[in-house]
Parts: sequence; structure tokens; C-alpha cells
Amino acid sequence: MRNLLPIGRFSEMCRLSIPALRHYDELGLLPPAAVDPDTGYRYYSTAQAADADRIRTLRFLEMPLPEIRAILGGDPDRTKALLRGHRERLAELADRQRYAITLLDSMLREEIAMTYEVHLRETSPQLAAAVRGRAAWSELGPFIQAALIEVFGVARSQGARFAGPAYGIYHGAEATEAEVDLEIGMPVAEPIEPAGRVIAAVISGGLVATTVHCGRYENVAPGYRALGEWVQEHGHETAGPPREIYVVGPDQAQDPGALRTEIVWPIR
Repeated sequence: MRNLLPIGRFSEMCRLSIPALRHYDELGLLPPAAVDPDTGYRYYSTAQAADADRIRTLRFLEMPLPEIRAILGGDPDRTKALLRGHRERLAELADRQRYAITLLDSMLREEIAMTYEVHLRETSPQLAAAVRGRAAWSELGPFIQAALIEVFGVARSQGARFAGPAYGIYHGAEATEAEVDLEIGMPVAEPIEPAGRVIAAVISGGLVATTVHCGRYENVAPGYRALGEWVQEHGHETAGPPREIYVVGPDQAQDPGALRTEIVWPIR
């Protein structure tokens, strides 16, 4: 066992516990360089410390064991691909956690309960340019921003005039706990030709119940509840998914208290 370190000393050198080293040996991730045939005692070479350090770091980053095993295989291209893939997973997790913190902050805020006035009105069908796609709940902001940039670009390149503020429709039947089917667009005075992700859409007309939420968008849920309760109490039935009209959006007001979101629910 010359030039080899006993498992205890190797454990101290690479900052991995002896049980962890035994576990990684059983998994085939970090087998010892030699095993005493009489005692079964494990010995490691100093060169194995680099692999031990990599395993410890990647396990701290919660990388799956099969991917760690592949990285230890030594293929540089495969290693880079696996590291990039795990980085993307961690970035997505961080986005979800930031969104969760935003929701928790909104629940912790002591805000005066808002009173919602509900109104009825008849609407006419409206031409629109829109992007429809699926997005994680934590990615709604970037999705909406990117969609509106595309809509603006296509409409302007075709000379279409805008006929109202931006809107969003959450197609609830297609939503999941992880993501939502969302349509973001702008009403237009003239029909557009589809281009890229931008489609020619029509906002349905008919009788709608509406209310306006004032303030932070993450606190919009009570507005939906108030509208839903009103529809139920007054004997109406819904006739399609509700839509949001961003009367005053973040691009128009820096103060969150100045934001205005109209919730529009088709009914019959």
C-alpha cells in the first residue's frame, strides 16, 4: 500500500466523510485505488482527491449521480454539456424561488383590503395581434415582455394601428400547476399577417362583467374572486376565459400603486 493514503487520512484531505467514501465506492463513483485483501481496508491515491472534490461539489449542487458518473468519465465535451444542463436547471429553480418569495412578500404585506366594483357592458369582437404559448408561472413577466416586443414589431412593420392597451388571456383549461397557456396581444385596427410567433387573433365580443384592480399585479387574485362571486350571485354563467387589460402597465408607471389591471369576464 505504498504511496497510498488510508481512508481516514484521505477523508480528511478531501473533506468527505468515511461513510460517504464507502457509499461512493459502492456506487462505483470513487472506488479505492487498493483494498487490503486481509482487512478489507480501503486506500486511495492522492490523484483521486480531485475526483473526490468534484463529487463533493456536484453533490452539493444536487447534480444527479448518473450525471456525476458521466462527468468523471473524463470526456470534456460531455462534461461541458452536463454542466450547462445542470446550470439551466438551477437557474430555472432560482426563478421559481424568486417568484415564490414575491408571492410570500405580497402575503406578508399589510395592505388595506380593496373594494371591487363590478360593471356589465356589451363588447364587440376586436381584431388583435397576439402570441400564444406556455410559460412557467415564475416566467410570466419575461414571457409577456418578449411577446409584446414581437407583437409591436410585427404590427408596426405591417403598418397596423393599435386600437387599445395590451391584454392577456389565461386559457385555464390548458394550465397546470407548473405552467400556464397564455395569450398576450394588442388590439389592432387592421388585420395583420401572421409572422413568427405572432398570430392574427380575435378578442371575442358579447356581454362581459368587469372590475379594475389597482396596484401590484401579484395581488390581483382578490379581483378575480370578487368578479367570480358577483357572476355567481347574479345568476350568470361564464362564456369563456377571463382576460386582463393592462390599462396602466409597468412601462407607464414606476409606482406599483399606480398600476391598473381591468379583469374582463365573458358571461351570459
